Amino acid sequence: MDLRRPYNAVPLVRLCVVFSLVAATVAENVLISCTVGEGSHYFVGKTIGHYLVKRGHNVTMLLSNAYAHRAENPDDKDLNFVIFNHSGPVEEVLERHGAFSKMALETFDFWFLYKVITSQTQGNVNDCEDLLARNPDVMRRLEHGNFSVVIFDHIWPCSLFLAMKLKTQAVMSSPMAVVTALSTAIGNPVNLAISPELLTGLNPPMTFFERVTNVLTNRAFLMTTYVINSPFNELRHRLNIRPDIPGTINHLVASYPSLYLTNIDFSMEIPTAFFPNVITIGGITARPAAALPQELEDFMESSGDDGVILFTLGTYFHQVRSDWLAPFAEVFGKLKQKVLWQMKSTPPFKLPSNVKTLPWLPQNDILGHPKTRLFVFHGGNNGFYEAQYHGVPVVAIPLSGDGTDMAARAALRQLAVVIDKTMVTADRLHAAIETVLNNDSYARIAQRQSGILRSRPMHPGDRAAFWVSHVMEHGGDHMRNPSLELNFIQRNLLDVIAFLLAVAVLLVMALLACCRCVFRCCNRVCRGDKEKRD
Repeated sequence: MDLRRPYNAVPLVRLCVVFSLVAATVAENVLISCTVGEGSHYFVGKTIGHYLVKRGHNVTMLLSNAYAHRAENPDDKDLNFVIFNHSGPVEEVLERHGAFSKMALETFDFWFLYKVITSQTQGNVNDCEDLLARNPDVMRRLEHGNFSVVIFDHIWPCSLFLAMKLKTQAVMSSPMAVVTALSTAIGNPVNLAISPELLTGLNPPMTFFERVTNVLTNRAFLMTTYVINSPFNELRHRLNIRPDIPGTINHLVASYPSLYLTNIDFSMEIPTAFFPNVITIGGITARPAAALPQELEDFMESSGDDGVILFTLGTYFHQVRSDWLAPFAEVFGKLKQKVLWQMKSTPPFKLPSNVKTLPWLPQNDILGHPKTRLFVFHGGNNGFYEAQYHGVPVVAIPLSGDGTDMAARAALRQLAVVIDKTMVTADRLHAAIETVLNNDSYARIAQRQSGILRSRPMHPGDRAAFWVSHVMEHGGDHMRNPSLELNFIQRNLLDVIAFLLAVAVLLVMALLACCRCVFRCCNRVCRGDKEKRD
């Protein structure tokens, strides 16, 4: 009789897994500051935070009291929150950020962008001074937080100051494509012949005049950043933030961060070259669809075989004029599909019976629902990648930011029909929607694009968490762009070109001198022979 107890390998396996996880991950403290907690920039930042928590790190999100409600979201209970107070009324902060909605329908060009950014700059500088100088309790808490890295959004330079003040490493997050000007600013190689700049809506191959436009826009953006960052540079000097580190913000953005995360994927974006410290995380907010609330699920199922159209203008454009929105209601009423419309307030016009409005919709989960047939939206980066991930064709009406460029990429791949925001009419809108719904090629291409986007070794969130962890453990100097140590002349080989030209000129001059000498010698010999004969 065998009295030995049966061997159970499960506890040992579990123990090995636990030890392997502990060995692979050393918990670090991470601070994420993406603007003050507003819009899609915040959603990208907090998504990075969730994946860092999944990897075993402690993540703290920095918010202002204008967006303190973010901390109450039950989906974010794994994140910590630190909230600083504005010196002025919260309503003024919300009104300032709401200006994007009010100006959304203006012609979107470089002048429009300059006007929008400059109108925001002083308020952003005041927010920065509030955080760094007028919230001593918050700063004391951050200084004792033992953070290993600060992940900051490139839109708000204050977060870079915060990293410098806390003497931590920094990781810059760009929730939109690393536009050509930004790529130029951080020292990444850029070929303006094939890399379109923000706002241009260009796709390669570009004509001669398109390349001229691209170069001029790139230079204009670089000059604009100096103007926009000037008040922040003055604030840094006034608050005496790390005077031991020389350089303006434009220099610091290129030299201080160890890593750059950019929300693009080459399944959609124009291929370009990146240094190892530039990590693509396109589609980071896209994920398998979760179950919808019962109210929404019932609405989706009630659509039958015709399905549902999702319409949203995102988080930034919730105050668009009602007269501009009226044609949408008119067109939706003519469709056999049902429509989910994200709308914060009740419109002054009547809504058709097939339209359901809610102040907030779980965009990714609706796009992943089998009943969703079409996505009509404003061209935001997150929305494009979520639609691509779930294989949903789109009608895009770019309103601002990189929407023009993302729409151009989607149209290039025949994934979308694009409508100019200044030319929205019921007829154009109806024609665009019917084109996408009744032409199977859009759905087929959307499915193909979905396959391309999903075919990757790891999710962008895991990729971001891996490289942030790598930088915290090993630093980022080994991935650093070596050209940052060179000045403009050295970086562009102007000194080498000048030297080679000088050598070429000297060789030509020497060759001419030799030829002249040989000619003279031959001439003398010829004369001597002639004189002898005479």
